[in-house]
Amino acid sequence: MTRKFWKMISKNYSKVEKKKKSHGIVLSIIIVNWNNKNILRDCLNSIYHTHNVSKYEIIVIDNNSEDGSVELIKSEFPDVVLLENDENLGFARANNQAIKIAGGNYIVLLNNDIVVTNNYCFDRMIEFVEKNPQVGILGCKLLYPDGTLQSCGESFPSVWRTFKSQILFTKTWKRLGKSKQGDNRFKKVDFVCGACLMTRKEILDKVGLLKEKYFMYGEDVEFCYRVQKAGYDIGVLTDESIIHLHSKSTEKNLTEMLYHSITNDLKNIRMLHHSDLQVLLVKIFHLMGILMRAFLAIFRKGKKPGDYLKLFKRLLVKQNK
Repeated sequence: MTRKFWKMISKNYSKVEKKKKSHGIVLSIIIVNWNNKNILRDCLNSIYHTHNVSKYEIIVIDNNSEDGSVELIKSEFPDVVLLENDENLGFARANNQAIKIAGGNYIVLLNNDIVVTNNYCFDRMIEFVEKNPQVGILGCKLLYPDGTLQSCGESFPSVWRTFKSQILFTKTWKRLGKSKQGDNRFKKVDFVCGACLMTRKEILDKVGLLKEKYFMYGEDVEFCYRVQKAGYDIGVLTDESIIHLHSKSTEKNLTEMLYHSITNDLKNIRMLHHSDLQVLLVKIFHLMGILMRAFLAIFRKGKKPGDYLKLFKRLLVKQNK
């Protein structure tokens, strides 16, 4: 850790301890930010507008933003615990920094491109877990800004699912079609998207923190896998939803972020299936998908075929090393 980080930890730890003693923190909301000032402002405002945060703490970890994000927090959200990094440490490592000082028994990992719309949804999620302690991780429905379903929990990655998403574009067709919803309030799933993931301190103490080898993407799959192996259920509340703007950090550096997404997907395939053949097939489908998207980018506004071709080349170089 850098000297600047530890100095900042010391400065903010007293703020955390003071709130612990005076209010008794129930929930710690942890948000990682990198150069997304305006989106971060909307996210924080949505939390304050929909919840009584007197028993919450909000911790924002800024990964060396250069867009005024730090100044925004200090001026507009003085109650937020701010951790400042002097480099981009990625999603998992930054979240772990906050988890280590979090005062709440319940912890929500929240993307900065989330907009909370349902009043007291986090309170109801806590209430559900308190009544169902076998649930180790809980999420809710993620919606696109137009209200269509983005995710209601997911299945672990596999060769077949990669083929469907990369070659058949099933995620796109799913968004265009009508999503089927079950009747049950609680839906058991393999993993919950890290954009909004609630767990408890005791779960983290038992299975460990997020794996920091995952710079960005895929850490939610690996974490849910460990929690599931420890004997807990993973699921979502289907009657709770939030808006996820989706991939706002990815847009700033498409090739870098998609590279992490694909390489971490390959790590998870190996972890889940222990098969070199399956890892190879998944990589082939990703490469084919990249080439297809490079072609489609010619006709899509704001997309550059060259970004996908750079990514394709980088993955091939990694394979040959």
